[in-house]
Amino acid sequence: MDLGQGRERSLKRKVVMDRVFAEGHTAKSFPVIARFVGVPKEGPAPTRVAFTVSKRRFRRAVDRNRIKRLMRESWRHGRSVFEESIAERDQCAVVLIFVGSEIPTQEGMDRAMNRLLLRMNEALPDPE
Repeated sequence: MDLGQGRERSLKRKVVMDRVFAEGHTAKSFPVIARFVGVPKEGPAPTRVAFTVSKRRFRRAVDRNRIKRLMRESWRHGRSVFEESIAERDQCAVVLIFVGSEIPTQEGMDRAMNRLLLRMNEALPDPE
């Protein structure tokens, strides 16, 4: 059951975002960093995701939006690797942060996202 990229999959609640940064695990794969934490299930999607790009590093909104589109597409293609490993648990809140200094290609973003998803799987705590 694919739920697409809609409202069911986006991370919007400030309380949950604060928890991701306060208690979350970190995985890195340049130029992307992931912060993630398990949260109580809220809806059918196994993950809720937010994408962020620094306004200081990319002044033009079109550049930030382009990078976020690339990140969303890479996440959409590779997320099943991560979601299969958390299927038995609660939902997972993920914040993906772009830290590069240049706009990447789609292929470069796909490679980085695949490495990141593998590292996220390794960083997951064992289920109790």
